[in-house]
Amino acid sequence: MKAKYLFIGLAVASLFSACSRDEESLFDKSAAERAQWTLDNAKQVLISQQNGWEMLYFANRESRGYNVVVKFHENGKVVATANNALTTQNQILTDSSTWLVKNDYGPIISFDTYNEVLHAWADPDPTPDKESKDYTVGDGYLGDYEFLLLEANANRVVLKGKKHAAYTILRPMPSISVEDYFTKVNAQLNNYFSDGVIMTLQQDGESFYLHNGATGIFTKTPLGEPVPEVDPEIYPICPTLDGFVVCNSFNSETYLTRGAAMEHLYTLTQDKFVGEQGSIISSGDLYLLFMTYISNNKGWKADVKASTGAFADAANAFTEALIAQTKDSKAKLSSVGIIYVDSMYNYKGSYVLRIKSEYKNNGSKQTQTTDYVISVKNQDQHITLSYIEPANTTAATWYERIPALANLINATMGSFTLSTENKLNPMKDMRLQNASTTIVTGANSNLK
Repeated sequence: MKAKYLFIGLAVASLFSACSRDEESLFDKSAAERAQWTLDNAKQVLISQQNGWEMLYFANRESRGYNVVVKFHENGKVVATANNALTTQNQILTDSSTWLVKNDYGPIISFDTYNEVLHAWADPDPTPDKESKDYTVGDGYLGDYEFLLLEANANRVVLKGKKHAAYTILRPMPSISVEDYFTKVNAQLNNYFSDGVIMTLQQDGESFYLHNGATGIFTKTPLGEPVPEVDPEIYPICPTLDGFVVCNSFNSETYLTRGAAMEHLYTLTQDKFVGEQGSIISSGDLYLLFMTYISNNKGWKADVKASTGAFADAANAFTEALIAQTKDSKAKLSSVGIIYVDSMYNYKGSYVLRIKSEYKNNGSKQTQTTDYVISVKNQDQHITLSYIEPANTTAATWYERIPALANLINATMGSFTLSTENKLNPMKDMRLQNASTTIVTGANSNLK
């Protein structure tokens, strides 16, 4: 372990020295003098930012990142501010403490006195017996408050947790208030990745899917494959105002062993994210995205009110028929969507058109779900939906009892082209269109 830190320390000293005008004379100094120069240089970099630093903090390599604003002062004071659901209950929290840089088999930055913001992820869990006041048991969020300094310059600082080895990135804080910063940055994951959008990563001549970005933890799979239930390949991320950083580089082991730099920062450029080493993350092919979306997520749902043409007309007609059938003037069509059935009925491995209705029966609210087996095909830049049969006897009964339901199903079937105005996150407004109708994608919800 000591040898490992010594090697990193020498490498970092060399890296820091590359930024100095005195690099030619640096190695004329003793090892102790070189180590002290590295520490002094790192300290100067950290205190140099007038607005402080945007700290993109990862507690460990399996947890999403969190945004912290930190301001280092020359007198050893550090002020940290955070606003998140996990450690500050969605309130802005600011605390001050002390910090230092030291040599511990390599340059280390240590937040050496307690800071309510910075130490929240490193605190152990309290015992269930709160009366005991014993806070020495538990792992907490497995975070660090001491970090190995891997890189430090005016543009960014790269840290690695001393205990849990997660990477944390610091970037100069933009000239906005902390209130505005957190309002904007806390909305970014939803802006980028909401509604179950699946991104495509193009890197090292290969392509992969990235799932579940809105959770703050990407899951990487081969193209077209779902997220495995056991041992998924995960990549925690943290949003920035202009993109995001990833804790664990997406780069393959082969790529990294060639000596290339790890790719942490991805910047939003028009409708895609571009990595520091040229990797690209985008929404990819619309048709493949749609097929994967309905197969691997909680289901695709139509926005009935925003849709037009034959589908909208059929939906309105079904609502009127439902009111007449149930004698409830407030009965309504609550959702129309498509899910992939993998473990129900006799249709394992089939697509189902799921129609949900709400009405009152003897004063009690009822939700009726009727499922119809369909085929979904992606061919010739078209999505083709074809009706097969009711999935069960309840669906068959409703199909026969309410003719308007059959018309609604027929209006949903057909061959459609796909379009979107949001190329970064197309599932926000994807449209299925043909000559007779436009079906708009609704907000993602659990249809299962």
